[in-house]
Amino acid sequence: MEKEIEVKFKIDNFDDIKTKLINLGVSFGERYKQKTYGFFSNDSMEKGIFPRIRDEKDDIVLTVKVRPKEESNYFERTEYSMKIQSVKEGEDILKALGFNDVRVFEKTRQDGEVLNTKIALDKLYFGYFIEIEGEKEDIENVINELGLENKERITKAYLALEDDYRNGKL
Repeated sequence: MEKEIEVKFKIDNFDDIKTKLINLGVSFGERYKQKTYGFFSNDSMEKGIFPRIRDEKDDIVLTVKVRPKEESNYFERTEYSMKIQSVKEGEDILKALGFNDVRVFEKTRQDGEVLNTKIALDKLYFGYFIEIEGEKEDIENVINELGLENKERITKAYLALEDDYRNGKL
């Protein structure tokens, strides 16, 4: 079990933010594709339970994220993860548990680390985003270093952002 704390920002100028990060000392890995299968049940949103399967970098990982009860300025989840043999294996398990609604999306991601945080630069069909993950104080430090303190914080998952995009809210 891990505690995940992160915040996202929509990026208007991808090259500028990447240059700022490199100037702060981020060494980025290669870009890679990430395919995510999000699973939902009739009451999973209400309960705050979000299973997913992620296929990336030759690994397939089954993750269940659990949302805390209180609201936050961060995307906070308790996260349980394990490697599995195939997407089909995970899908069969989750469907047996009642998670029958499946949504799939892909993004291109580039990872790095700076100032005690994990950084992800993501490209989706509806825009570019940066994720900053770590302890709250470290996240705030990176936000300030990048000049993002006045930009809108995003504390939603990408599937919810995709819904916003489709409904003209993003």
